[in-house]
Amino acid sequence: MELSPEIKAQLAEQKKQCIHCKLLSGEIPNAHIVFQDDKTAALLDIYPAVKGHAVYLLKEHYPMPVYIPGEEFRRKCALIPGLSKAIKSGMVKTGITIFMAIGSAAGQQSYHFLAHFLPREENDGFFNFLFSKKVGALVEADAQLLTQTIFTQMNNYFVKNPASWHTEKGNIPSYLTEIYETSTVIYEDEKILCIAPPKGMAKGHLIIYSKTEEKYIERLSQEDSVHLFSAASLASTAVFEHFKAQGTNVILKSGECDDNPRGKLEVHIFPRWQNDPLQELVWSPKQPNYDLGSIAKKIKEETWKVEYVADKQTKPTEEKKVNTKTEVLKPTPTPQTAAEEINKAINSFKIS
Repeated sequence: MELSPEIKAQLAEQKKQCIHCKLLSGEIPNAHIVFQDDKTAALLDIYPAVKGHAVYLLKEHYPMPVYIPGEEFRRKCALIPGLSKAIKSGMVKTGITIFMAIGSAAGQQSYHFLAHFLPREENDGFFNFLFSKKVGALVEADAQLLTQTIFTQMNNYFVKNPASWHTEKGNIPSYLTEIYETSTVIYEDEKILCIAPPKGMAKGHLIIYSKTEEKYIERLSQEDSVHLFSAASLASTAVFEHFKAQGTNVILKSGECDDNPRGKLEVHIFPRWQNDPLQELVWSPKQPNYDLGSIAKKIKEETWKVEYVADKQTKPTEEKKVNTKTEVLKPTPTPQTAAEEINKAINSFKIS
């Protein structure tokens, strides 16, 4: 997305006020950074929902995914399995939840886009993502439009990759057979299955499953992680636009904990509105009653193994990088629509 000089200036001013940019630059001292390379970083949240709660972000300031260039998006997504494994190992946990909020209606509180990594285990007392079945299945018209939109977006992005696995549906692994037969299939390829459940948490609730791994995000290859989160980003955009939402949540569950009793690897997508019934997804900030420094040390002892490996699938050709810079995140809007959306995003995170 090409940004006007005026919008670039607005983002530069926003960056000056961004607490996460100040933490990464050292302007605000004592940031508990547990991982960083030249493009990304993870640091402990000072108001953790659970012990070991870290926020993962690109070092460059982007308030929402729509701004992120394609290669930076791929790099960030590629490191998610390794970072998940490191955080789980450091905290000796059995599961992990990854929470992303896009827009203030979805609970985005920082105007630096973040992914929250919550190491989990059974009996940890955190039940925010114990999803109940509140609404019925998507009506057929909605399902057909979402299928068409997501298929077109996925095809536009992945068809330019030299690899051809994305062009076929592939097989359904045994652990997805029941889900496949009882749900409305929105999109599938050889790596993922995206469905609308028979009963969901809210209107427009979608779930994405990996066809290569049943339970644990840390077992995905970097290539498969990029594919999974690219699909989640496109599905998030599709439900946002189709239902005229005010924001979206992308929530990954992996491994065993109280609100993921089956231990499945699932990515849930919700369109969000101000004061909708999903307010319980967002936790209340609380000061920790333990030393963050000691927690950071445990995680840092594991994250030194995390490294980005750019291969022919994960790193596109120069031609692809130019042509699909924003397709992975959002279909290219008209100049007027883009300007309106960017200004709306900037204004929603201005500090009074």
